Amino acid sequence: MSPSIANQLKRLGIGRKIEILRNAKHLTLSDMANRLGISEILLQQIENDSVPPTVATLLNIAKLLGVGIDHFFTDEEEAGKIEVTRVDERLTIQHDTRLEQSDRLTYNYESLAYRLAHKHMEPFFVEFVPQAHDEAPLSHDGEEFIHVVDGELDFISGDTHIRLCQGDSLYFYAQIPHTLRAVGHKNAKAIIVLYPYAN
Repeated sequence: MSPSIANQLKRLGIGRKIEILRNAKHLTLSDMANRLGISEILLQQIENDSVPPTVATLLNIAKLLGVGIDHFFTDEEEAGKIEVTRVDERLTIQHDTRLEQSDRLTYNYESLAYRLAHKHMEPFFVEFVPQAHDEAPLSHDGEEFIHVVDGELDFISGDTHIRLCQGDSLYFYAQIPHTLRAVGHKNAKAIIVLYPYAN
């Protein structure tokens, strides 16, 4: 893992927050990994802040632990009703091309409204990096909206294959296993809004 990615993960402390909540629920690594449908090794790497979680995995962790996904991106809940996130204030999670796991993070994402507590929607700016292999489909509770701002994306769910071009949008129920993949050799960029169902 590159030093910048490692430093960003340590600064956010996502893994430590997951570990604290898991211990409070009296869940072992093995129990929690089984309930999430991921390997115990991957969960341990996430908790150690050595591997960044995908958005879908983080949503599933939040639901299992009874918190909102915003819990992992901020230290203190904001009491306000409005949040402005300047471009240089975004919290960024980056993939690491040197990791060889099949379930590694294959895109970069930035949380666009991480300080506002108890919100129902979670907006992200996501940059998809073209991959030489097919990613495993992911799923999570809730609904998802995607608007492509640059490049092209393939949405794949079972036999459904939809090409999304710049300016296209897609809304779907995220419980269905799905994959998003950049088309060609260019990174694809999109605004993605998640609406997780209440815990």
